Amino acid sequence: MTLPVQDALIQIGGSRWQAALSRNGKVKNLKLKEDDGWIDVGFRDGKYSGFTWQGEWDGEQHVIDLALDENGEDGASFTGHAGPLSFSLRYHSVDGELAVTAAVANTGKIVVQPASLGLMTGIDTYMEKFPEWNDTFFPTMLRCERTHFWGYCMRPEGAVLGLSCQRPIASWSLQYNVGYMEGELEWGGHRVETFTLDFLHAGPLPERHPQGLFQLLPGETQEWTLRLIPLKQLDRLLPALAPVSAAPMLELERTTLAQGECTRLTIHSAESVTARMQLPDGRRMIVKPDAVGTDQYELLLQAGETWGQIHIYVENGSGKQSEAMISVRPPWLWFMEKARTAALVYPPRATSHCESWYGLYTLYTAERYLPDRDMLERTDKILDAIYPLMFDEERHEPLLVKHRIQNVSSMVGVLVDRYEATGDESALQRASDLADWLIAHAQAPDGSYRAGRTHYTSVIYPAKSIMELIQAEMALADRDFAWRERRERHMDSVRRAMDELVAADGDIDTEGELTYEDGMISCSALQLGLFALMQPDGRLRDTYREAALKLLKGHDSLTNLLIPDGRQRGATRRFWESQYDVAIQPNMLNSPHGWTSWRTYATWYAYLLTGQVSYLEQTMNALGSSVQMVDMNTGQLRWAFVPDPYIRARQISEPMIQADPGQAQQGHHHTLKHPSREFVIGEQYIGMISDWHEKNLQDNDVHEHFKCLEEVCLGKAYVAKDAEGRWLTWNCRVTETEGALQIDVTEPQVELIHCNIGEANVQIHDESRSVRAYVQEACWVGMDGRIVRDLFI
Repeated sequence: MTLPVQDALIQIGGSRWQAALSRNGKVKNLKLKEDDGWIDVGFRDGKYSGFTWQGEWDGEQHVIDLALDENGEDGASFTGHAGPLSFSLRYHSVDGELAVTAAVANTGKIVVQPASLGLMTGIDTYMEKFPEWNDTFFPTMLRCERTHFWGYCMRPEGAVLGLSCQRPIASWSLQYNVGYMEGELEWGGHRVETFTLDFLHAGPLPERHPQGLFQLLPGETQEWTLRLIPLKQLDRLLPALAPVSAAPMLELERTTLAQGECTRLTIHSAESVTARMQLPDGRRMIVKPDAVGTDQYELLLQAGETWGQIHIYVENGSGKQSEAMISVRPPWLWFMEKARTAALVYPPRATSHCESWYGLYTLYTAERYLPDRDMLERTDKILDAIYPLMFDEERHEPLLVKHRIQNVSSMVGVLVDRYEATGDESALQRASDLADWLIAHAQAPDGSYRAGRTHYTSVIYPAKSIMELIQAEMALADRDFAWRERRERHMDSVRRAMDELVAADGDIDTEGELTYEDGMISCSALQLGLFALMQPDGRLRDTYREAALKLLKGHDSLTNLLIPDGRQRGATRRFWESQYDVAIQPNMLNSPHGWTSWRTYATWYAYLLTGQVSYLEQTMNALGSSVQMVDMNTGQLRWAFVPDPYIRARQISEPMIQADPGQAQQGHHHTLKHPSREFVIGEQYIGMISDWHEKNLQDNDVHEHFKCLEEVCLGKAYVAKDAEGRWLTWNCRVTETEGALQIDVTEPQVELIHCNIGEANVQIHDESRSVRAYVQEACWVGMDGRIVRDLFI
């Protein structure tokens, strides 16, 4: 069949790209070639198709209709008009790669100051179902620098789409979908339709962004060229983008440092560079990084005594500037102490959502390192008061929304922590009874835990909570048959759940709207990883380990693994929590959010399973970003960080008071159903809200960070050797001496040191103790001289 001329596609391309375009300039099909073959890039149809000029000015939204102007085999251009603005869009080759050049001219007599003006890319980022989402790009990182723009999209299967523009771009935005309606009110969904690059944008914008791109003067023309670079591996992105952007690309190893610790900043640049630094104590300095290879420079940085941020501005000879930020932290216990204090300021409340009482985790786990009888008694009183409002104390079952089985499993975890903080065996008995209810009522014949028909094994990790119970039951099982029987029953349940996760191979569900969901994947990976660590049988351990690592690799597409920013490194890309947690709408990235720490567990387990140092680096960088929910200047707890540069948001502005304190609160509260205030959010922290709102809001989920901190980092130190033979340490430092490796602990209350150093004699010191050990493989060395090879067996 021959299409009418007006419907026929325009076929264009170069040596490394092929495209089919509609006659209005929208992309229908695109293939990009990288060294190992071609990569298909999907594009949206309809409202979110692109590339499309769009913007807002004079109080109206504008979508620009374009028409074909010129075309040939290697390119095509399109033009259009809207009032005084003239637009063009051109697809062409630069160095064989696809380039998209967009230009706008003000042909009128008056300045135009749009709220926004740019290109909706139309790139398909709509992750709707398995297995198609494995081949769908997610907009993992978009970054405006003062002099240029860069970023990338990534697919779960591993392909990367690098993005670069040599000119500065004012801002960017993600087009979040609508999840469901409450009458005429929209609730944000779990998917991203596509994303937009706003060449011009009104302020306020983050300080790093260009500040002058907010208007077009009469007679002025502005032009931007976007480059799309396909890659198969993420570690090739920064070297590939440096020449394309003509700007330095910054690769930062550690983004959070303790006092005295060092990190390496690698700079990819075709020109020599200079670095300006502003230190937390206010000092400024200029340094010249060392040339260490072709188009590569290096700068070693050491943290001083003052907590805060090190700002680094790297500039090349052409004036292109890139920015990095390193966080210098206080001791880990400082964060835990402040978080515990905050858990009483923003108190746990009896609601239909465990996220409202997650602070109980911090209150109990802090007791191990910061014993305080008064705080412990206050914590017990809170739990004793709210527990009977949510759970039947005789039948050991939930009283509210029984399908939310994560409420049950989370309470299992809290009760285990209560037992470990107090020694009260009745708390562990209650945890065991709740676990039995969950197994009896929520475990399906295939082994999965379900809410009705929906797969819930990976909704706030119910299997991990039961594994935490199993770990506590182990000591009692040696002397008590009843506890041994409970432990075996719970272990059998978890094994069936993990076997189902292995068999599902990523084809699972989650709470709410289905997507390739951050927590669904990270909780699957962390539970499989922890269960692998509990296996004495090497064959079984390998099975669960490989399944965990496969999921974790796909989850890289939802994780900030490259951003040179100590506030955001390792953060996962969630974007629908603010409406539930802190009564702010519309959707925006919450990154880090409390659930970022789910991935942190997963990478830690991956490190213990494989010994691959990259997993430990990811773990500690993410943990460093996450604990900064406690403001290092004020000690105040915040809820989450929002990376979006410009969100016009509304938040409920008047306190919602609980009418009857003797009843649990249920349901969600749409912002527009209550008095609210509008304001702009952009690349900033968002505060807690539950100190002045009493109803069901879930900002307490921030405490997942501190639960993770206790498990991964408190009481522990790490020594490893990387592929270059360098010593890498966390919470300690090493010195090579004749006949032994000396390890000096630098954090308080360290009891276990993980040594991933091959065969060596070690001598470990803290403030009052010294221990010697001979290690042959990766293991834990206790300050009492014990060698522990498996922490969870």
